[in-house]
Amino acid sequence: MSDRDVYVSPTRVPAGIALLLAVVGTAGMWWSFVAGIDAALDAGGSGADLYVVIFIIAATLVLAALVISIVCLVRGLARGIALLALLVALLPVVGVIVLRIAAVAAS
Repeated sequence: MSDRDVYVSPTRVPAGIALLLAVVGTAGMWWSFVAGIDAALDAGGSGADLYVVIFIIAATLVLAALVISIVCLVRGLARGIALLALLVALLPVVGVIVLRIAAVAAS
């Protein structure tokens, strides 16, 4: 092993994947939600079907990140990274709760 080789602990790989999925999924959900509303309200008639599909794919990534991070926490693999992935993956849930409360308060 030379000085230039990088050692990545095998316990950090699943937690790192969970964190990557959580970040990409959360960003994809946020972007497709905002762009989908804009496309749905646009009078051009292009529709928001593509954004709905992207939102569902991003939500699947977030769900996978939740499962992987919970498994990592239970097994004790890279608890810090897994906890961060869990918190990032829970952001869309918190966003839905905030939107629901705002919608009820505005009525």
